Amino acid sequence: MRGPGLRGRIVLAVGSIIILIMVLMSWGILYRWRQGAVNREEVSALAVSRAFSVAVLDALIYADQGYDQPEGVLDHYIDLFMTQNRRIRSITILDPQGELVARSWESPTGLFPAQDRRRLPPLPGPRTIIDTDEAGNWLLDVVMPLRSGRRSWGVVDISFEAQSVRARISRVFFLLMVFSTSVTSILLLLLWLILGRILGSLQGLETAMETVDFESGHVPPLPHRSDEIGRLYQGFRRMGERLRQSRRDLLSAEKQVWHAERLAAIGRLASGLAHELNNPIHGVRHCIYVIKADPDNREQTIQYLDMMEEGLAHAADVIEKLLGFARKQAVGLKAVVLNDSTEAVLRLINFRLERDGARILTDLPPDLPLVMADPQLLQEVIMNLLINAADAVGKGGCIQVRTRAQGETVALEVRDDGPGIPHELQDQIFDPFFTTKDPGQGTGLGLSISLGIIQALGGNLAVVSEPGKGTVFTVTLPMADQTSEQTSDHSLADASLPNSSPFLTRTIHEDPAG
Repeated sequence: MRGPGLRGRIVLAVGSIIILIMVLMSWGILYRWRQGAVNREEVSALAVSRAFSVAVLDALIYADQGYDQPEGVLDHYIDLFMTQNRRIRSITILDPQGELVARSWESPTGLFPAQDRRRLPPLPGPRTIIDTDEAGNWLLDVVMPLRSGRRSWGVVDISFEAQSVRARISRVFFLLMVFSTSVTSILLLLLWLILGRILGSLQGLETAMETVDFESGHVPPLPHRSDEIGRLYQGFRRMGERLRQSRRDLLSAEKQVWHAERLAAIGRLASGLAHELNNPIHGVRHCIYVIKADPDNREQTIQYLDMMEEGLAHAADVIEKLLGFARKQAVGLKAVVLNDSTEAVLRLINFRLERDGARILTDLPPDLPLVMADPQLLQEVIMNLLINAADAVGKGGCIQVRTRAQGETVALEVRDDGPGIPHELQDQIFDPFFTTKDPGQGTGLGLSISLGIIQALGGNLAVVSEPGKGTVFTVTLPMADQTSEQTSDHSLADASLPNSSPFLTRTIHEDPAG
């Protein structure tokens, strides 16, 4: 299951922090506001309680000194005071021994239970207590000591309604929650939109990276920006420039290696070519010697001149074949007769096979379909395969060359009865610079370049080898489509091996028989 993306994780983390901060701020504001509201209520209640306690203390002093007072004066004070202050819920007056002196009808037994009245503790000053009644409503109890000098006359317990304070606190709490929720939602929405814009730029960069053409080195354009994302874009553009330069360097190196391998292949034919050229040269020299010995013999001179012309024509033919293989020609795909390309290479290499005593058997059906290929590149591949086969079989060996049509493709098979390739080396033979030959006998690039050429032509190059039984290389090419024939006028020196590099692509087909 796919987890949340970067955008979701950032919003979740920052949102959690914002919520925590808003909760702490709201709690702090609510706490301070609650304390202020309760303190204001306590100050107001203390002021009212002090005013009432003065009247009660005067009445108690007058009664103690024997002055006549109306009966029930304290009850009258209580009723009058509660009528004037609607927020007072009850008033209770106790003497110093904790005995009830007077109280309102709504009053309970007082702040102190009956069993504790005889142990009424001395109060140094007024006390305020937030309590609740039976219905759960808030009450603010004020206990005011009655003192005159050093004498204590008891206490007055006045209960004020405080539910309105609680309601205001609840209302402020609700407003703070609405405010915190709104602010948090707005901040998270802004954060979501900002992250969407930032990550949208990164997604554009990701899309550009996915659409980079590694074959041509083309990098999709990106908008110009002056921020950190812009610097990231600039780095991507510089990477594209380096990619294009690296590709140019790689293609240049590929062309150099390809031409070097062609020269190496020609060099491997040098000994056989020297033999082919030395024979007519020695014949010409012999003819010249004979003519010089008897210059007046016209009939003999004409005969030997004809022999010299024949020998020079043979040497010229050998050189023409070599130049035809080595010269730079125009590169282009066109319909090619695979058998013709195969026979052209066989004619060039046949003298070496005859010199080494190797036999070559061919099976080239005349009705073979055409293939789409570049003739020069195709002959390069066939030459590499035949030279490798000749090196493998040595003297007295046998090479079989066969072409055939199979489905929508045409195959060329080069089979030798040489020692074969060890199984542990078969997955390396297409690697650049890998060779099993003695030092100086090969560059290790022939098969790698051949694989790149065949894959660029839309075909495949496979090998099946059994140690001690020989090796079979099979080239498979698509049949020619006459409507898709293409040509090219640029020189081989300026052409790159198409589409796939032999240094980057390697395909090994194992023997299905095991």
